[in-house]
Amino acid sequence: MTTGHQAPADMLRAAREEMITRGLQYARVPASLVTPEIEQSWRRSISQGVDTTAEPIFSGHTDMEGALFDVSERVLDQWATHLEDSRMSLLIADRNGRIVSRRILDSRDNRALDRVNATEGYDFSEQTLGTNGLGTPIEARQAVFVRGSEHFNDALADLACAGAPIIHPITGRAIGSVSIASALDVSVSLMLAMARQAGQQITSGLESAAESRDLDLARAYRRLKSTRGAVLVMNAETVMTDIPALAHLDARSHALLWEELRRHRWVQDEALRLTLPLLGHETLVRRIRRDGGEDVFAIEFPARDASRQDQDTGVGLIPLLDPAPRPVYEEVARELDAAASEPGLIRVTGPAGVGKRHQSERWLRDRTGREPLEIPASDIDAALVIRALDEDRGVIVTGGAGISDWNRHLLEDLARTRLPEKARIVLTERPAGVLSSGPRVVEMPGLAEQHTAIPGLINSLAAQLYPGAPAPRFSPAALQRLLAWPWPRNVPELRNMIAGQAKIARGELIEVRDLPLAMRRSLEPSLSRYERSERETITTALRETGGNKSQAAQLLGIGRTTLYRKMRTLKIDAEEHATVDDGRTA
Repeated sequence: MTTGHQAPADMLRAAREEMITRGLQYARVPASLVTPEIEQSWRRSISQGVDTTAEPIFSGHTDMEGALFDVSERVLDQWATHLEDSRMSLLIADRNGRIVSRRILDSRDNRALDRVNATEGYDFSEQTLGTNGLGTPIEARQAVFVRGSEHFNDALADLACAGAPIIHPITGRAIGSVSIASALDVSVSLMLAMARQAGQQITSGLESAAESRDLDLARAYRRLKSTRGAVLVMNAETVMTDIPALAHLDARSHALLWEELRRHRWVQDEALRLTLPLLGHETLVRRIRRDGGEDVFAIEFPARDASRQDQDTGVGLIPLLDPAPRPVYEEVARELDAAASEPGLIRVTGPAGVGKRHQSERWLRDRTGREPLEIPASDIDAALVIRALDEDRGVIVTGGAGISDWNRHLLEDLARTRLPEKARIVLTERPAGVLSSGPRVVEMPGLAEQHTAIPGLINSLAAQLYPGAPAPRFSPAALQRLLAWPWPRNVPELRNMIAGQAKIARGELIEVRDLPLAMRRSLEPSLSRYERSERETITTALRETGGNKSQAAQLLGIGRTTLYRKMRTLKIDAEEHATVDDGRTA
């Protein structure tokens, strides 16, 4: 049966067409024909130039983030159970009106919704399709029932859709919508109340989830702010601060600072005095909470002098020098200059791919003003080396692991006896089986050991690969993955990663899903031992069930929604187990 009073379809279409034809200033819709919410939505749709015959735009699949995903899936599961024998379908849209989840309870409705593209990834915002049960609740910020030809788009005239906004409990913003849809001829008035209740359940669930995370962060911020100057409180994904402190932090510096603080070996009641060019200010940092394996840090910007601050806090302060060290070349050049102060062979050691040859070549070129001679260790020509030294050019001998004892002694003798004003002999070699200390040994660390240099290297490599393109932009989560990645193949691996990012050439934001699969699958170093064990148990169950989440949950003895929540918490990427679960793509 249809819900309450509803005007005939031809009258509704005529009223809508009159409004389009006559213009918003002169057209009037009788109050007996549509509700004020529908008329206001029609007016918004017309003012934005929406076409009544437009088709939904596919804007790409997306996942809701964090708690919103967990809570929405749980609420949909509950309603799907209650409505199992009905002809109703359930849909969730994100803040942009894009459908991110769909539950069809009766196979007869599958074709009807597919026909109008009411499926994951399609844009049902009011700006695209006009009045509808997913986009309109977000714009109106209230529950709305759209039936038949009340839809602005003609293709939706056979459907009824009751929708409600999902309101974030902290920000108060509409961050999505939940909708209950059916064929028009089986719709019931109760659908509006059901949609409103589902929206309230998701909002309440978000508030409960926030209690353990964002609200704790907010409480810590309020506690510190009440007695101190500028303060910033952050975890891996969220920053709470005031305007004076906000000036010191952006997405890049947040990721770098988070990685530096996470790597520090904290002890109880410890505070760190940080003098960071990165922040442009001396700061005091405390780890104020560890909850579920996740750190929370409070960063204070003291207004008083440091000695007074030490006395007031009563906490031992540990100096942590600049966590954003000078560029790699500047550090290497400084050490090479020191090594060159004494006669003898200079050895540059480090793992493959860290730029030993490149950095040595640049140093000699800057030092002598001439191109150095480059020669392999397995094929040394004494005459060429002597000539290069006499010309004050400098010599780079590569592949030191393959050098013979005879040639090593030859280079040592030449480096000590034929000492030009500026030129030197540099031997590059890997550290294995090599004396790794001494006055003339310069060690170059692997990329993982110089993680704070990664953003600068990314910009440099991207400028080479994509001339004229803007500097690459990474989301905070993606940048954190790059900083935590071990980079076993060092700079060449970073270069290959950048070369595979076509978005950089277009100036688009790089997100976690754009990174190589291995990086998306990587285990976050901040996970506790228990979380690592739990993660391995879940991934094993998914492998044994071929990626079927329902079977994996049954094997583990937990509910499917619990499994979804744990997968999100433990960073188990759905793409790692591409499959179809209960008729839905994982």
